[in-house]
Amino acid sequence: MTFLPDLRVRRRRPELMDQPGLDPVEHRRALAALRRVNGWSLTSRAVWPRIRDLGRARRRDGSSRPVRLLDLATGGGDLPIRLAQLARREGWTLEASGCDRSGFAVGHAAEQARRAGAEVAFFRHDVLTQPLPEGYDVLTCSLFLHHLDEPEAVDLLAAMGKSGALGLVDDLARSRAGWLLAYAGIRILSRSSVAHVDGPLSVEGAFTCEEARDLALKAGWTDPEVSPRWPCRFLLTGDAR
Repeated sequence: MTFLPDLRVRRRRPELMDQPGLDPVEHRRALAALRRVNGWSLTSRAVWPRIRDLGRARRRDGSSRPVRLLDLATGGGDLPIRLAQLARREGWTLEASGCDRSGFAVGHAAEQARRAGAEVAFFRHDVLTQPLPEGYDVLTCSLFLHHLDEPEAVDLLAAMGKSGALGLVDDLARSRAGWLLAYAGIRILSRSSVAHVDGPLSVEGAFTCEEARDLALKAGWTDPEVSPRWPCRFLLTGDAR
């Protein structure tokens, strides 16, 4: 019998998606589930305005240098793929890339980009144990922060802040409504048993908007902006230094 857990305090527990040796078929289904969730949640539309403004400003200045974007812990790669498509639709080039520590996820993302006809590069990189790649104008991070312990989250945000890039972190906001939505919504959107388990666990391990802002301040971000957004998510924004 399903019951609503106490969400007043963050409770992070290991998710099936994070376990080594996950069956490739189940892994692929879980990544597909995340793609549907991000699509339904309009994740690309949430981060797009700031990226679009950066591209427009560069064109007004007469610069021929493309905006370079890196999606951290990209998973199935749906976010950078969609952002590259949005830029192309507006007639300019977004040099989008994605990195993930999972070789399986990187291969899956590259295949999704090929099917979508999007020129997005994916490569293997662990953002928790390796320095962030340099030379990017925008760093995005979607549905990854809630996987981290607080010190790890602060370290990642600090590295993003020191990069000189525009930081855009989109994640779940811990709440009762969010938990119920994750429990019911994922069952409507996907048959993935992994996603069915991980969805509610993700909300239990997520930060609130206030906690996310505190993390950014601890990481040295200057005046971070946290915007609640539908459905039960937040967008954390930090301008390039």
